[in-house]
Amino acid sequence: MTLRAAVIGTGRIGSLHAAIYARDPRTDLVGVVDADVDRAQQVASEMGTVAFDSTEELLERSAPDVVSVAVPEGVRLEPAVLAARAGCHLLLEKPIAPTLARTDELIAGLDPAPGVVMVNFILRSDPRFLSVRDAVHRGRLGTVRTVSAHRRGTAAGAQALGEWTNLLISTAIHDVDAMSWVVGSPIRRVYAEAVAGASAQWGHEDAVLATFQFANGAIGSLDTSWVLPTGVPAPLDAGFRIVGTGGSAAVEGANQGLSYVGKAGLELPDLMHWPTGRDGVGGDLRASVSHFLDCVHTGCTPVMTLADARQTERVVHAIRESIAREEPVVLD
Repeated sequence: MTLRAAVIGTGRIGSLHAAIYARDPRTDLVGVVDADVDRAQQVASEMGTVAFDSTEELLERSAPDVVSVAVPEGVRLEPAVLAARAGCHLLLEKPIAPTLARTDELIAGLDPAPGVVMVNFILRSDPRFLSVRDAVHRGRLGTVRTVSAHRRGTAAGAQALGEWTNLLISTAIHDVDAMSWVVGSPIRRVYAEAVAGASAQWGHEDAVLATFQFANGAIGSLDTSWVLPTGVPAPLDAGFRIVGTGGSAAVEGANQGLSYVGKAGLELPDLMHWPTGRDGVGGDLRASVSHFLDCVHTGCTPVMTLADARQTERVVHAIRESIAREEPVVLD
């Protein structure tokens, strides 16, 4: 059965969702909508579909089976609940909401969910992280003792996103989730320090160092920032390392084996998250959307549930709480 697919929010990520649905043989892209009408019409024209004036109109006239909700987290609640009430399966971009209170409100609004609800944390669909998680769970690395991650972006991130989101909830949340997911244990204690720079005007942090204690006794660290100059070769300096009594594993995120040198200097393009080629959008994002569609067809539990996403967001808010209180925070 071909699924009727729609996308709410046609910004950078939403347009990629639309492109994936437009090419997937399991889906027929029946509509998109965005507060920026011109942007929605542009995406619709490129994808051979229809741009609607409102979420209500999209749901009523296109009658989708599956919906990606890719609007900013601050305005995600209403369209998500509307789509759920229309009986749609939902793929929600992360984070669910900017605060835990809003997150719980959205979760309550989706209860009971009419179908599959998945939150899009793409590292859970990244083959590198899947491999490391499998190695940990098979005991290849022995007993895990430490896990560390870094995700360092440029100051352009703060300028582009700082007005409506922050470094931790938009970017570092991927690593917080990946560490707990790969280790296979929830984070129980957080201690963090931060530096405020350009993001201080919005009440946010430019750089954060955090340490974690996991329920199974492992410890971890996170180094994340939006401070690098915009001219650095890689769009994101990211990495992940895990050490156990039987060995270690590392994921190097800044260089995937391709480089260009030209007038712009050295460039190291990202080939993992959402590269575009002859088969359309690929990488982790395509794998994540594909997994969501598999779950819709088979009824299986998605790799990232609402409960999982809520737990990850709880840790992120604990980091900010630790920064504000200048002391460790113990999670329930």
